[in-house]
Amino acid sequence: MEAGSRLSGVLASLPWRRRGSPGGQAADGEEEGIEGSRAAPARPRRLGWRRVVGLVLLLGVLVAGVAYVEKDRIAPEVADALRATIGDERTARVEGWFFAFEDAVQKVKFRLFGGEENPFETEEVRVSFVARPAARTVVVWAGKRGVDAMPNPDAFLPAPMTFPATRQLRSNPEPGEGSWSTVGLPRTSPADPLMAKTFFRPDPSRPYALVGVLLVDARRVRLRMVAGTVDPGGSRGVKGPGTIPASDVPHLVAAWNGGFKGDHGNFGMVVEGTEYQRLRNGLATVCTRRDGSFVMGEYGRDLVWDPQTMTACRQNAVLLVDRGEVSKRTAEGNDTWGYVQVNSSEFITWRSAIGVTKDGNLLVAAGNSLSAETLARALWAAGAEYAMQLDINSPYVLTALFFPQPDGSVKGERFMAAMPDSPGRFLRTQERDFMYLVVDESRYR
Repeated sequence: MEAGSRLSGVLASLPWRRRGSPGGQAADGEEEGIEGSRAAPARPRRLGWRRVVGLVLLLGVLVAGVAYVEKDRIAPEVADALRATIGDERTARVEGWFFAFEDAVQKVKFRLFGGEENPFETEEVRVSFVARPAARTVVVWAGKRGVDAMPNPDAFLPAPMTFPATRQLRSNPEPGEGSWSTVGLPRTSPADPLMAKTFFRPDPSRPYALVGVLLVDARRVRLRMVAGTVDPGGSRGVKGPGTIPASDVPHLVAAWNGGFKGDHGNFGMVVEGTEYQRLRNGLATVCTRRDGSFVMGEYGRDLVWDPQTMTACRQNAVLLVDRGEVSKRTAEGNDTWGYVQVNSSEFITWRSAIGVTKDGNLLVAAGNSLSAETLARALWAAGAEYAMQLDINSPYVLTALFFPQPDGSVKGERFMAAMPDSPGRFLRTQERDFMYLVVDESRYR
């Protein structure tokens, strides 16, 4: 017994025995260790502050990248949310910072990869359906002796639209720059031009800034204006229809965005006697007449509202081109080109405009990376006698062309491939005002 007790004591003192368990067995099935104790569990590896900062920065870059790619889709919601939280003035400054950042990105992209040389270049072959017009009846007074030969009926048709002379803004124009073309336009052929198009690069410091200009024979169309369901009159409780009447859709040839939101400058709009915003003197204004024509100029100087002869008027800022010259006010700061005390004339962003030539034909223009002055220069180069800016920023600027289909519907295409959004938006109800053209040759005699 004494020997057994001594042996037990010796065994108990050995290091490979587990302590704290009866009979020397490992507790709860734990393995015995040579050191006589269980190995300490590995501590979770903590992220250092450098790793945390790095992950936050990486996440921020990813979020910013996604936001930049999706900016055209989310920009309206973001802008409205900012206006509701920080106010219009601060939001305009944030927009200015964003436009400056976007412009810097565009400059880097152009240095590294170049840019578009022609906003209309496409390899797509387009076949356009145009219904055959009704035959014309030509009455010839024969007199007593009659006539020897029936004259050609085409001799009685109006003269085709004369394209205005353009001005070159650069010493090295790209092919097609400043030259009128009828390719790819609805209801148009070289022999029968309802429309024509060209483009300009008006800013020597930004060769990637391209302005597409659409020229339309004003004798063969009617210009119509539609107030949106929210703007410009929603804040006054005057909502517009926001839609193109179904009867006009088969005759639709083009549509484009209207002007600023109702509260952003309170620029006037009247349609068929409904006042969405009050018309004010000194502002750039376009008005449509009941005879199908339109007029443009400075309100109070060149034109005034006449309910007997006019159907609609829309104002937006001041004239870009006034009496054939670029307006000196294009570089004016404060709220001339916007609605806050910020020099928005220098915002480099998408801008749109309409104008009229000396012959009375319509010009529709839009382009990227523009200031008010460079947009004005492009319209002046296209032959504008008067021109006025419409809306700005890429989510809003869109010109759509509509091609007739055999079933009586129309197919929409963007005027410039780089324009955001779908031309089909003009066939839906719109919150913001817009303008459109329908074919009407009742004055084309």
